[in-house]
Amino acid sequence: MEMHDHQEQNVTWREVALVYLKIGTIGFGGGYAVLDLIHCELVEKQHWLTEQGYLEMLSLAQMAPGALTVNILSGIAFRLGGMKTMLIATTALILPSFFVILLLAGLFFTWQHNPILIGAMAGLTAGVVGLMLAVVWKLARRLPQRWYYYASGAVAFLLSFFSGVNPIWLVLLGGMSGAAKLFAQKAYINKNAQ
Repeated sequence: MEMHDHQEQNVTWREVALVYLKIGTIGFGGGYAVLDLIHCELVEKQHWLTEQGYLEMLSLAQMAPGALTVNILSGIAFRLGGMKTMLIATTALILPSFFVILLLAGLFFTWQHNPILIGAMAGLTAGVVGLMLAVVWKLARRLPQRWYYYASGAVAFLLSFFSGVNPIWLVLLGGMSGAAKLFAQKAYINKNAQ
């Protein structure tokens, strides 16, 4: 797979680490909720990735075990500057959450039965669900306008929602169906060319 990335810009590990520190500090919700922020920072503002390069890295990150945000950003940092950039930038990404969780965990266990805190947690959960729906909408709008992609997404949604299929199988199934579609297209073109 050809990666469409930063088009040979000279990006330093410091620049990547500072952007990742920002994402780690303001990126609430984790996973899919942060994807829009990542896209905005890395594709739209910094121009370190093309749209296609971002979607390719997202696909790769979804296939790896672990936290999606860490996976995609670690992979992008590696592409931008190698192992050193990846290690430093990923550390910058994780540190804000680490310190906030240390602080909040202590406070939460002290105040966990407080009605105000219970209400705030319910509100936060609702806000994160809203963020995730917005990200799904934006990702769907970025897909190439072809019926195949929408049909694949609908099948994955239905399988996940109604049968509880493990997400890794859905990702692998999507990859295999995309490869099969490409094979079929090439075979059809070769057949008609003869």
